[in-house]
Amino acid sequence: MVGYVMPLDDQTSRPLYRQVADALRGQIQRQELTPGGQLPTEAKLMDTYGVSRNTIRLALGLLRTEGLVITGQGRGSFVADVPSDNVSRAIRIERYVNQHRLDSVIIEFGEPGDADRIEVTVTTRVAPPVIAEALRIPSDARVLERRRLLFRDAQPSQTADSYLPEELSTDEDLRRLSPLADGVASALERAGHAIVGHADEVTVRMPSPAEAQQLQIATGVPVMVLMRTAYDAADSPVCATVVLLPGDRHLLHYRVAVEKHHDRQ
Repeated sequence: MVGYVMPLDDQTSRPLYRQVADALRGQIQRQELTPGGQLPTEAKLMDTYGVSRNTIRLALGLLRTEGLVITGQGRGSFVADVPSDNVSRAIRIERYVNQHRLDSVIIEFGEPGDADRIEVTVTTRVAPPVIAEALRIPSDARVLERRRLLFRDAQPSQTADSYLPEELSTDEDLRRLSPLADGVASALERAGHAIVGHADEVTVRMPSPAEAQQLQIATGVPVMVLMRTAYDAADSPVCATVVLLPGDRHLLHYRVAVEKHHDRQ
């Protein structure tokens, strides 16, 4: 339902399509147009603002590039469902630094969790340069690659690709084309390389065309890239995982518990 409609000013130098976009953006921010809700049709917006169809399309295109609106062919335009603190499908990462609990709470991204469905592919390949650097292996070294595409609410939600040095990937479970009930960490532990810590790097960028198509990412929506490198007791990297998270449907929530140390006199 559209609330108060800001009148357009044809005397200003600000283009009409930007004024329409301003008005719709305000309604989205005030939640007069609610997340996930459908916007009025182009014909209705033309009538409401007294502008041409091209002006409406330019306004909607601008809102798409801002990640506020998504458009489905033949379905119309909808307000993007931006995650908040109480979004149930937001990814929450609880990371403990207490040395006694760290190895038991390492999160294995891309395994069962709360996903509806997970597609798994496994292959052996030459390590991508960023992975070779993270794992401290030669640039021509081969790695086991476990790629996972997760679905939530029947829609692609995220990708999670794990890479292990070939010599550490002898456990047959790692080659299963299905989610691992106990995660990659348990397979590494059976191989004598229990994970005792990890380092995370989070970057934000625009998706590639292939990524946008695979994850059905709307124009203008960035992705968070979380790269987690896991280490064993010898401080050797044993696994690198790259998680791709569309920014309009995920929330990263870190909770860090620090062991209290008493001052000694």
